[in-house]
Amino acid sequence: MRKTLQKVLSFYLFLFLLPILMIKLPMLAFGTNVTQQVEKSPIAYAANVVTKEVTKEVTTETKEDPFDILLYFTHSHEAFNPIVEKSSGLKAVNYHPSTNIMNVSALLTQHFQLNGASVDVLPYDNMKEMKVSGHKFHEAYTTMRPVLKKQLESKKYDVIIDLHRDSLKRERTTIVSNGTSYAQIILVVGAEHKNYKLNEAFSKAVSKEMNGMVPSISKGVLAKTHDTGNGIYNQDLSDRSLLVELGGIENTEEEINRTIAILSKAISVVFENSKGN
Repeated sequence: MRKTLQKVLSFYLFLFLLPILMIKLPMLAFGTNVTQQVEKSPIAYAANVVTKEVTKEVTTETKEDPFDILLYFTHSHEAFNPIVEKSSGLKAVNYHPSTNIMNVSALLTQHFQLNGASVDVLPYDNMKEMKVSGHKFHEAYTTMRPVLKKQLESKKYDVIIDLHRDSLKRERTTIVSNGTSYAQIILVVGAEHKNYKLNEAFSKAVSKEMNGMVPSISKGVLAKTHDTGNGIYNQDLSDRSLLVELGGIENTEEEINRTIAILSKAISVVFENSKGN
């Protein structure tokens, strides 16, 4: 009777331990460390554009020698419909004098700081000044150039970012990854100046890094000539100049926030990897 009871107890103990053994044995076979590895520089999700709601708290390493970024906005009044509607009740507004793409500068700065970068935001409302001076929309890069050039003469920057909003609708500027929606980006490169290949290579590296974090969040790099766009986009002034189309007219502030986190992390990683090249 005692032997029978021991066999029964041994059988039930085996059944209890079997799932644990199934998990542990493959790990032991491949020498896998079962202790979870913590990423030293995780993707940081900072406050949203309007709500200031903290999406995810993280800690990152502060770098003693941060790299310098200049952020500016050629089409400064480009706006996102959901944010304008939430702020003022206006619907389907693509351009706004105050609730516009420039409002993400503090958010983007915060993300870059979390990733070890120092950011200067060019305090120039280009579309406001164009309206005052009577310049047309297609002259935006021309009117921005002397202001940008003056800033670059006063300080050397490692990366220059001209941030825009795409004009496409939601279905062409949004992806869902693991149940979370993101605003897609596309990087535009002017192909009508002699050093454009350097900007193109940097843009491609950033695009690849972003897609490694969230597949298809970047739609890639689009090179444009005078036949298909401005052709230069003032990118001849820097070897690491990025023109970023962030989302489209119907993307939400939450989607923009998530993508900014990915974008800032990717640029930081690519710059660190490109040092000395």
